[in-house]
Amino acid sequence: MNARNWLSILALAPLLAASTGCVTIWKFNDTVATLETRVKTLEQQKEEMASVQQQDRTRMETVRKELDDATDALRKGGANLGADVDALKQDVARLKGVDEEHAWAQGKSQEDIEAIKKALDSLGAPIVPIPANIGQDREALLTAAREAVAKGDGSQARGLLRRFLETFPDEPRAGEAQYLVGESFFKEGKWGQAVKEFQRVYDRYKDVKAAPVGKALLRIADCLLKQGDCKKAAGVYQFLADLQKKTPEADQARTGYKKLKKTCKGL
Repeated sequence: MNARNWLSILALAPLLAASTGCVTIWKFNDTVATLETRVKTLEQQKEEMASVQQQDRTRMETVRKELDDATDALRKGGANLGADVDALKQDVARLKGVDEEHAWAQGKSQEDIEAIKKALDSLGAPIVPIPANIGQDREALLTAAREAVAKGDGSQARGLLRRFLETFPDEPRAGEAQYLVGESFFKEGKWGQAVKEFQRVYDRYKDVKAAPVGKALLRIADCLLKQGDCKKAAGVYQFLADLQKKTPEADQARTGYKKLKKTCKGL
């Protein structure tokens, strides 16, 4: 094994080790399907509760009107409607309590839905509905995804990008799409998840011409620095400089390494 290959293995060993345990949608289809089914069930239950709540609110408004009418009649005619008025007040109070219970249940369901969607997102599953008019259009998917990343809409961007990668896995720009998945997490400050996604750019597309492998490795170094691990970042810089040598990304890596030599203790 020559010195370059040995250095490459040593430099990326921590990253490759970190990516070993990460799960993907392709390996955990059953888990993803179960979670997606759970989301659909919760959303259906939420809709049903909203319908029942609306019915109760309509009933409450009717009772309130009857109460107002009874109070008005009592005031005008002096009839002994006290008992009816009391009963109507109790009915209003009961319906108000029911309404509050429905509101709480809907809020709890929404929390469950958000938790499951977060889990699906971390597994790499699309959790955002894709518009039917772009679902099979590679240009429209990639364009919409770039715009979503630029706007900071990470969930929307990842939904579009993962649909792109699932539908067009051999597309020449698949490496760019994978890079943008990592970039969406980077913009959200989720450094660990971003590293995993940028690592996939190297793992899957290192032999694909024009794939943004160098950019992905630089971003991995950025994430490691954000996490305070300057030694691993320096290792990535060395690996990239040795891997690509005469590219702008390799030049940036060499510059980054020189800066770390001055500030990173023990380097």
